[in-house]
Amino acid sequence: MIIGLTGKSCAGKDTVAALLPDERFTIIDVDSLGHIALEANHERLREAFGSGVFREDGTVDRKILGPIVFADPEKLSALNSITHPWMFEEAMRRARMEEEKGKIPVINAALLESMGFVQYCSIIILVVAPYETREKRALIRDGITKEKFRSRSEAQKDIGLSLFSSGRQVITIVNNNDQDSISRQVSFLCAKI
Repeated sequence: MIIGLTGKSCAGKDTVAALLPDERFTIIDVDSLGHIALEANHERLREAFGSGVFREDGTVDRKILGPIVFADPEKLSALNSITHPWMFEEAMRRARMEEEKGKIPVINAALLESMGFVQYCSIIILVVAPYETREKRALIRDGITKEKFRSRSEAQKDIGLSLFSSGRQVITIVNNNDQDSISRQVSFLCAKI
């Protein structure tokens, strides 16, 4: 059994992940795999973006690469075509290893749907929170402006839309800043699994 965990930016995916008991579940954070994917695909990145996106030590400079890809949808698509397949394969490899150990892998990914994970998940956890709550969290956590958060939210507007027609069981967790409520929802979820 593989569980998918998704939601829009600052909805609380990591909060939910942290509440899942370690003895039963292993969290596979797809976002963190993105950083590894950059380092694992140097040659393809150099071909697509040139040597200017690398530091002197040969590592990818995300502060240079980020503005390039987020300013141009075609370049973002090119980056995703390099990193997403690697991230998908690595996440699935880790999930299979955890299943062999008798644990339940939880794939934590905002882009669970677009990266193709949904068909491999038995259950999907969709974490939701009101826009204003997510915005407030982003301003504090990420130090971004309201405009940047609005752009980020616009880019994520499709997250969760296809889940309910996927044929998978979808469990929605509402994260409205009430820690007791989210803990109860996660406890109830764990009891069902």
